[in-house]
Amino acid sequence: MAREHLVDEADYVIIGTGAGGATAARVLTEAGLEVLMLEEGPHLAAKDRPRELVDAMATSFRDFGTFTTAGTRPFPLLQGRMVGGSTAINSGIIWRMPEDVRLDWTKRFGLGELVEEKALDRIFTQIEEELSVSDTPAEIYGGNVEKMAEACKIMGLPGKPMRRNMKGCEGSAECLQGCAKERRQSMDVSYIPRSLAKGGRLHALARVDEVLIEGGRAVGVRGSLLHRDTRKVRGTFHVRARRGVIVSAGVIHTPVILRRSGLAGLVGDRFQAHPGTAVVGRFGEPVGMGFGATQGYEVPMRDKGLKLESLSLPPEMLATRLPGAGVEWQERLAEMDHYAQWCAIVRMKAHGKVRPSFGGGISVKFVPLQDDLDRAQYAAALLCKMMFAAGATEVYPGISGRPEVLNSVDEVKLIEEGKMRQGDFHFMASHLFGTACASSDPKTGAVDANLESHDVRGLYVMDASVFPTNLGVNPQHSIMAVVFHASEKLANAANSVAA
Repeated sequence: MAREHLVDEADYVIIGTGAGGATAARVLTEAGLEVLMLEEGPHLAAKDRPRELVDAMATSFRDFGTFTTAGTRPFPLLQGRMVGGSTAINSGIIWRMPEDVRLDWTKRFGLGELVEEKALDRIFTQIEEELSVSDTPAEIYGGNVEKMAEACKIMGLPGKPMRRNMKGCEGSAECLQGCAKERRQSMDVSYIPRSLAKGGRLHALARVDEVLIEGGRAVGVRGSLLHRDTRKVRGTFHVRARRGVIVSAGVIHTPVILRRSGLAGLVGDRFQAHPGTAVVGRFGEPVGMGFGATQGYEVPMRDKGLKLESLSLPPEMLATRLPGAGVEWQERLAEMDHYAQWCAIVRMKAHGKVRPSFGGGISVKFVPLQDDLDRAQYAAALLCKMMFAAGATEVYPGISGRPEVLNSVDEVKLIEEGKMRQGDFHFMASHLFGTACASSDPKTGAVDANLESHDVRGLYVMDASVFPTNLGVNPQHSIMAVVFHASEKLANAANSVAA
């Protein structure tokens, strides 16, 4: 049977449909430019995504959520692989870029024009209006959030409801599976349809293998067409880009595509992340984690490089967090409605590297510094204390080498004492940064302040890969704003040339 071969052409070819790629498409198409989006994953309607999280992960998470860092103590790096990218599997948490980050990028990396204050404020406001961003309302807190809010009040912590991109959220606690009623305004239900309505085009199940470069300029891409069910190669494609190629494949795959296309230097360096660790508490009364915002409450602690968050889990995932065996585990399992779970994301200082590996694989090397681990240890102990403050009868810290079950706040000292190693934590990271760093100086960045490659004309990177540092807060809003601004300038330049 002959393989399919697709040939196409557009002004701009965009690789990836997450926060970066979809935003670039929204801006460029509305400026009258012809845009073609390429997405490795499938185009799934929210109503067609499985309600069981395990099944949902098989269809919309990269490698079923099992892709990890390299080394003897790996941890998962969660990424979406479908139209909408990771915005289609996250909780819709919205944070504007912190001012200290904006000033740092301006001073150290010469990005003042890209992150100019008035422009970003305008764009943040516009995105918030377009995506219905608002505080999580109290009526959909659910017990998990209510317990965290109670703990913050008792302990004097700066807790607050999360701001989320939602429209009429009903508190189904199914953000990770994809909101069946499309209340969360992820890219697959917002900017991508908006771009398509303005003439943008989309090829799903199209994996880009290489950017085509001729005479020092990006002129297109080539790649493989994938079978919807098996993800095996069913054909090839070749797409020409009249004006430029925009790589928005995410912090892991963007540098891999660039390196396989012949770029080197700093591409793939400076990998950074916000690994997280979680704590579960058991309560005497029902908590009802199955109702409420998947994530609806947070405790920002920027001075400590931390952010605490509520995080609801479906029963099949929560069951794996319960300690014990045999009858003891079954007794805990019988009270599935009595648990709360909260997590901490750590703004780690460590840097790593992403590289293509033998046989088409990818290697991500990242080792937290001891300072990073110390802050994770502090966060885990604080979460345990918060659980007891809210009335927990048992707390499960989920840390190797320490008690599986804490029965009183006095026992939290067992978590606080001594140094911890990376392998003691059950880390997981979904906030990734920095593998195609933006800088006005080619010696310190892979792309310039317009997000164009220092080495190849017409080649742009528009995702969190360009972030010189991690943020300490959820990155989606900052990705969208930075890309929105760069895309506006790109569209203005293209249209001025055409005129």
